[in-house]
Amino acid sequence: MLRTPGALRFCSTSFLARLPFAICGLAIVLLVSSSSGSYALAGAMAAAFALAAASCSLFTSRWVDRLGQHRVLPLLALGHASALVGLVLAVTSSSPIPLQFLMAMLSGATQPAIGPAVRARWSFVLVGNPVGLRSAYALESILDEAIFTVGPLITTTLALHFALPSPLILAAVLTLVGVGLLAPQRATEPPATARSIDEHRSAIRMPGMAVVSCTAIGIGSVFGSYEVSTVAFASSLDQEALSGPLLAIWALASGLAGLWYGSRHWNAPLPRQLAAFAGLLCLALLPAPFVPSVPLLVLVTLVSGAAVAPTLIAIFSLVERLVPGAQLTESLTWANSGLAVGFSAGVSIAGAIIDRAGPSWSFTLSIASAALATVLAVTFSGRLQRAERPVEPHAPTTARNVDLLPGPQPGTFIDPAQ
Repeated sequence: MLRTPGALRFCSTSFLARLPFAICGLAIVLLVSSSSGSYALAGAMAAAFALAAASCSLFTSRWVDRLGQHRVLPLLALGHASALVGLVLAVTSSSPIPLQFLMAMLSGATQPAIGPAVRARWSFVLVGNPVGLRSAYALESILDEAIFTVGPLITTTLALHFALPSPLILAAVLTLVGVGLLAPQRATEPPATARSIDEHRSAIRMPGMAVVSCTAIGIGSVFGSYEVSTVAFASSLDQEALSGPLLAIWALASGLAGLWYGSRHWNAPLPRQLAAFAGLLCLALLPAPFVPSVPLLVLVTLVSGAAVAPTLIAIFSLVERLVPGAQLTESLTWANSGLAVGFSAGVSIAGAIIDRAGPSWSFTLSIASAALATVLAVTFSGRLQRAERPVEPHAPTTARNVDLLPGPQPGTFIDPAQ
């Protein structure tokens, strides 16, 4: 996939731009819980951040589709970095709680949706090649898991051994640098699209999109509840420094599973794959509420993490098959927003459970969330199969489909068997 013209450049620069996604949520939990002594407040603050990011990215992604990534992403990056600095100042100066929430929401509202933007680039350069695109989405999920392997380690190391606000400052810098390097890459940027008759309705109204987004909410809730539960569980054993490595193990297992999943051609329809891997995630989480020690939680984390990347790959691959190309960034953002909404609910509800009953009970929320995603995927599998669109037969004619790097052009990746 990285031999695709321009891919190595936009993948490497987007890695920097996406790394803050694996930093901000955990950094807010660590900063606010240490400052206030309340996991409920920390979870609510992280939820406010994620919920604002989920809701506002639906609008900013439309601007990206209409105006182009090079115009919209830099403005969002500047606003996001400024708001993160404001959040740090509000929390460390013990400003009124409403002001802290406001800064958290502003930080989330201006967060650039880098993942959908990069997946839209893949869809642009691999038009007409669904097998290649599936592999590209697998690569994206592996990179996401690499980010969520490195991110928690960076966050806990900086927060616990340097200064609690330092991870959020680093996130602001990485956003500015990453977007500053990604946005000028015009050769692989999907062209801005004029509003068509079909686009007058939101992408969420396209057949099957609501089901996929709701399934993503369940998976996102797994992420949020498991993250804050892991931090609280390690803290309850006076091993808070191990929370970062535990979350890194979760992401590492997911990344390895993504390599396995993405390197194979699957005959089963995408909706069935989604149902199967969501079900495996639910089963793997079942022992979590009963583990008495960190080593046993490591085992549960390894097994359950292996089901994450295949589930996410199936979700994003389904989105690409459900919507027209002109609404792809918006549609991918709906899936991302579903994950963020679920994360918000998971981290806030789990935080409240932890304060009242302890971290072991909060792991049950992860199980219930995975079960909800599984039920949705199984129930609507047939509807999703019927809603899939046929593969576009060839790449569009556009000057931006030309890349000066040597190597095969996107059209040469078309599988003659399709």
